[in-house]
Amino acid sequence: MNKQLAKTAWKPGQSGNPLGRPQGARSKFSEQACADALADWTANGKDTLERVRATDPSTYLRVLFSIIPKDIAVSIENRTGPMDSAEMQAMRRLVALIQATASAIDPETVFAWLEEDLRARVAKQVEQ
Repeated sequence: MNKQLAKTAWKPGQSGNPLGRPQGARSKFSEQACADALADWTANGKDTLERVRATDPSTYLRVLFSIIPKDIAVSIENRTGPMDSAEMQAMRRLVALIQATASAIDPETVFAWLEEDLRARVAKQVEQ
């Protein structure tokens, strides 16, 4: 080890800036800032949203879309129309069935079976 480095290197547990920020100060600040924001939101959030929506719709939309997780925003953008509750129930049931078989059978195989079975059940008989 370099002798010069050995003279100036900090010993384990020794701070290079003993008068620096106390440990945990940043998290305390963040926690307090979040608590203050929550208190302000609880007291004024709804009124503020209504006012911004009426006076500055672009800011209103920008804020709303900034808090939506990206994967949800992508799902909404790729959707051709809203699902009604019956469609959602059918989708949940289908997903549950596929997940129940996923440990034993590849999901693509399940899709192929479903497609094959549905085609066979709804096919029209050809008259000769």
